[in-house]
Amino acid sequence: MTRINLTNKLPTLLGYLVGSLLVTWMSSSTYGSVTPFQSDKSTLLASRANQYLGFSPILARYPVSNRHHEKYDSGFAFYVDNDLLTPDRIDRDYTGGLALTLSGRRATDYWWSLDRPLGLAESLFGLGNLSPNTSKRKYQLHSIEFGATAFTPEDVGNSNADANDRPYASLFYISNTRHHINQDKGAAITTALTLGVLGLPIAGDIYNGIHSAIGNDEGEGWSHQIADGGEPTFRLGISRQQLLSAHNGKKNSYEFKALTQGSIGYLTEGSIGFTGRWGRINTPWWTFNPANAKYTEKSSTVTPFNRTNDLFVFGGISTHIRGYNAFLQGQWSKSDVSYERNELNTIIHEAWLGVTWGLDEKTNLSYFIRGQTSEIKHGNGNRDPIWGGFVVNYSI
Repeated sequence: MTRINLTNKLPTLLGYLVGSLLVTWMSSSTYGSVTPFQSDKSTLLASRANQYLGFSPILARYPVSNRHHEKYDSGFAFYVDNDLLTPDRIDRDYTGGLALTLSGRRATDYWWSLDRPLGLAESLFGLGNLSPNTSKRKYQLHSIEFGATAFTPEDVGNSNADANDRPYASLFYISNTRHHINQDKGAAITTALTLGVLGLPIAGDIYNGIHSAIGNDEGEGWSHQIADGGEPTFRLGISRQQLLSAHNGKKNSYEFKALTQGSIGYLTEGSIGFTGRWGRINTPWWTFNPANAKYTEKSSTVTPFNRTNDLFVFGGISTHIRGYNAFLQGQWSKSDVSYERNELNTIIHEAWLGVTWGLDEKTNLSYFIRGQTSEIKHGNGNRDPIWGGFVVNYSI
């Protein structure tokens, strides 16, 4: 089997980026400048907006000083990831996922919300000082996310366990996220607590139902998936975005940020990287954080800003030092196909490119391509996965 290498994809990815830049430049020239953000005229924002905005708009434009001033319902986002949403349309590895995010104070009020356990975890790890104080430039936002993630080997028609390729794997999860924004330091810290179940049989039913409907091959080996029958799992993560450089222009703006991340649980790793966006940007830098994504799990929020003029490209790179991956190694029960730690690469590189369009004042649409270097050292599973996705954000 020919091994896919990310370097072979560079012409496609570079062509995609150049095309996106041209579209952004031409659209900026055609439609003119971005309308400056005006909190007093916005109907999307929480009450008491004006008293919190006496500072540079590049650092923050969201009118909250603590959780009680955050809107109860600030919007939702829907995510679709799939390896078929790429130029190659190859169905394998991280084969797809779906997720729904609900943002606002409501994320803390549901009886099934994980916000209280997340707050306890923040305290246990010495992160209690992240909570908002009386400062007008330090505040907290909330979101809750539901999703499902699926992985498959290359030969989905093989009903036998294939120890020479990656295993089938799936996750159904719920996740609560807190977003701590400190404008004085130009920093945004995100914490997330995820609870889920690996190996549910319904994952194969959903996968095969979708593939049957679109005329693709069904997966015959789902009975060999990691933790087949179901096992609970969790992930606790923290990430920090640091604004390094930004410019708000009349026609084009840019942002450049550094990121650091760490998590324990079904993905245990530490990460560093850089991310940025360029074009017509009408939302603050901390509202856009594709670097937080862990496959389907996005750990994002939706904020009520006028998105009509948004049209920008974004991208980033990161390096992960990964110590454990339950999707490949399994958990405590024996799986038909799994890998030992010494069979996996510890250093993994990841990159992404995308475009975001503001469809109207409340809605934007993003498309991205994401890829990473191989995590498996040897065998058919030693390949660099690439996938694409769409994101719809709707602010209220």
